[in-house]
Amino acid sequence: MAVALRIARVWSGLLLAVSGCLMYAASSQRWSGACGWGQDEGTLCNRLQDHRYDIVLPGEPWEPVGVAAELAGCSLLALGLAFLALAPSLTGRRPHLVTVVASAVVSLSLVDVGLATLRSGISGVVVRPLSGDLGVTGFLLALPVLLVVLAVQSRGWARAAAVLLFLATPVVAAFSYAVGSYDANPWWEAVSGILTAAGGACLLVAGAFSTRQRGDAVTSTSPGSRRPALLP
Repeated sequence: MAVALRIARVWSGLLLAVSGCLMYAASSQRWSGACGWGQDEGTLCNRLQDHRYDIVLPGEPWEPVGVAAELAGCSLLALGLAFLALAPSLTGRRPHLVTVVASAVVSLSLVDVGLATLRSGISGVVVRPLSGDLGVTGFLLALPVLLVVLAVQSRGWARAAAVLLFLATPVVAAFSYAVGSYDANPWWEAVSGILTAAGGACLLVAGAFSTRQRGDAVTSTSPGSRRPALLP
């Protein structure tokens, strides 16, 4: 179990780090050269704050900015793949059937929205997710709910990862750091990417500690004891 947990945490942690870096790069495509960090004034900066330049769930009317949508789409794809092993990575144990189903729904939603965003960037026109509103609902609502449940069931570095990922979700961003004086706050996608990458780093740390503490627990348990070692 300790080896499987370590593999799951490395898988999820690395993919989360990749996802966060790609989202930061996507945000840089949109805002770099127009808005500095903490700056929301200027002709071009004000213009880019319009929702028509959004790179996460773009909607009509829409205008692409560089390869921002392509990078954001790849970021969401990496995030969707990370969710395949995220539940056991955060909780340190085999997930229940309900959690497995919920994780699969969130993963598919992220992949669906990511592919739609990627295709939008490539084609230059808005492409809707294949599952329509169902995929968008999973992306916006099921994602944060699942992370809250997993955060409650986790502890230590894994819980820190769950909290950071929750803060990076679009729903949380939409009511906090993504809100600007116009439509979108400059560099908000970068903030989400930083939080996601930090969550991945926490999982990698949790993976390192889980193996060490598992070994310590096994060696300190008497041969006749049947009490299982706890995972962080």
